[in-house]
Amino acid sequence: MGERGETRREVLRSVFGWGILSWIISTIKQLFGIQDSNETTQPNSNPQRTDQEPPDGPNEESEELEDETEEQEEEDSEPAKPENGAIVFVYDDGPMTDYTQALPAHEEFDVPATTGIVSEWVGRTDYMGTEELDELVDAGWEIASHTKEHRPLAAFSLVTDIHPTDTEVSAKGYRQGHHEGSTVEISDGETKVTREVAGLGGAPGERRIALTEPVGESFSAEDTEIRHPAETMHEALGDSKDTLEEMGYDVSTLLAPYDAYSGYSDLFVPEYYDGVANARHGSRINDPTEYDPYETKRDYFIEFTTETAVKQDLDEIAEEALLGVVGAHTVKKKVTEESIGQMLEWIEEREIEVLTLREAISIYADESETATGHH
Repeated sequence: MGERGETRREVLRSVFGWGILSWIISTIKQLFGIQDSNETTQPNSNPQRTDQEPPDGPNEESEELEDETEEQEEEDSEPAKPENGAIVFVYDDGPMTDYTQALPAHEEFDVPATTGIVSEWVGRTDYMGTEELDELVDAGWEIASHTKEHRPLAAFSLVTDIHPTDTEVSAKGYRQGHHEGSTVEISDGETKVTREVAGLGGAPGERRIALTEPVGESFSAEDTEIRHPAETMHEALGDSKDTLEEMGYDVSTLLAPYDAYSGYSDLFVPEYYDGVANARHGSRINDPTEYDPYETKRDYFIEFTTETAVKQDLDEIAEEALLGVVGAHTVKKKVTEESIGQMLEWIEEREIEVLTLREAISIYADESETATGHH
């Protein structure tokens, strides 16, 4: 009888597999209260239903629990979105007044800021050196690049047509950035001419670009842009980042000089930086659900604005949990420790969180479907 019982078990095992066979035998034993010779438990007074489904494979349940745990850990590791919105301060150029006026105001409220540093200006008269920058970093500030020599990164459209004999050109939105001795590229997509800059031309206020020699080609204003050539763009962006990092600073964001940024800039900037503080100048408010760090909107909070306009923006940021990015030139007479402190007081009253640009990107950029398009 024992041999015949073992034979039946072998047949059933070959048909159903050991896991399901064990479950069938266990279920039958529990149904009839049968015990193995080494068991001492009482017969089961509440037998299981025989129509119950067999259990899942031995690892399926544990795999599901593991997946749920991993998802929970990912959610827990994501930075929390500020309930009343957030705001980023990005100061321009790295003057000593960032240290003497902006830093004390931010320290009073125990909040950080981001300062855009022109790498070749570090340590110059009236500009912060590494000692001051170190103190900013110790206070939680972020050091951002403001390029190597404060050159504009955008491409500027022509205002008027160019003739071959012209030694001056006028570009829409151009503001001082093409320094004497630098090189500009004039291109309509088919023809490209490179010329050296002699300085500013035209009547005062016209901001025409004077060249050291005639253009030599005709260009239509409708189709032509003036910009720095690729080599100059890489130097302005890459050398600045390298120099600041050699000084010991973690540099991952950029402040564009003259608030000038364009699609041409996007061809180079993402290679070096995770975001741009003022790629879209003229608004202080960014929608977190559409936030692309290479399209960050920034505007000033003391210069070129009013108290009423600033407060309206802060109300909107707090009520709708938006991201604000504001800037200032601390060398301006209106930008004082007191005026910065007043802004920080309004922010505190609305319980808006103050972040660095790097922190804001880490919190909000992953929500954007467009941000990845730059990489």
